[in-house]
Amino acid sequence: MRSSFRMRDQKSTRATPLTCSTNRLWKLLRRFAAPICAFACTLLTAIPAYSGELLQVPVRGQQTQAIFIEQPASAPPWVIVLFAGDDGAIALGETGPTTMRANFLLRTAGYWTSAGDAIAIVDAPSDQSSGMNDAFRLSETHAQDLHVIVAALRQRFPAAKIALVGTSRGTISVGNVLQREPRLADAYVLTSPVTIGMRGETGLSGMHWDVSTTPVLVVSNENDGCRVSPFSAAHTLAKDNRFQFLAVSSSERGGNGASECGAKSPHGFLGIETQVLSAVSRWLEEPGTVPR
Repeated sequence: MRSSFRMRDQKSTRATPLTCSTNRLWKLLRRFAAPICAFACTLLTAIPAYSGELLQVPVRGQQTQAIFIEQPASAPPWVIVLFAGDDGAIALGETGPTTMRANFLLRTAGYWTSAGDAIAIVDAPSDQSSGMNDAFRLSETHAQDLHVIVAALRQRFPAAKIALVGTSRGTISVGNVLQREPRLADAYVLTSPVTIGMRGETGLSGMHWDVSTTPVLVVSNENDGCRVSPFSAAHTLAKDNRFQFLAVSSSERGGNGASECGAKSPHGFLGIETQVLSAVSRWLEEPGTVPR
């Protein structure tokens, strides 16, 4: 397997000056070294373990939005709001997701709590329990539901910042909020974004954002073989919208046409999960800057 990382800053071509102090170095070591070591152990298990709280948040009339919250013992600096791919219906229960547990963001959720952050895993709303299509993910109704969710999280974690993080079709939900209400969250991350429309589903194709200073990071694998999320289109999306771009490269379980859009493939960053999440975590330390 070949793997590599590089960050491309679409907002500036100037090198970011490196400043370092003993205090900052110690802070970074505490944030990144411990979670990497702890999270590496969790990757050895096939099924992730969750220990948190299931909430049913009223959003529209009788409709509710389920979220699963897990938090560290101390006050978290960030709440990482996770949006799974496919149709987004992960059937949250008292012990977390009961379906799609192999999804990139779901199987790696423990990284964030190990780093001292809280996580909020988002299910499909009650009237979309059979799954969300792209039209719903792109709708004003969905964006309003997510506004309610973020408001509830800010009330629960008043000192924390909020990051909306989506993978695959989950990036459609994140991209919808980013277009309609970019200041709702403090940062946005699109991993393996669905940029190509196919079979009646539009994905993020044709969308453009004018978000000025809102920090947005796009992450893509050079060997992503999924037809709706090619690396070249992810790079173009980042370039055209002046988002920052993290290019990674790994090929574990790649080349199998039947599973190229699956979680356990380059599309789902198989084998390089820790490196990808560590890079995203460093970016969140200073959103809008290039992590080194």
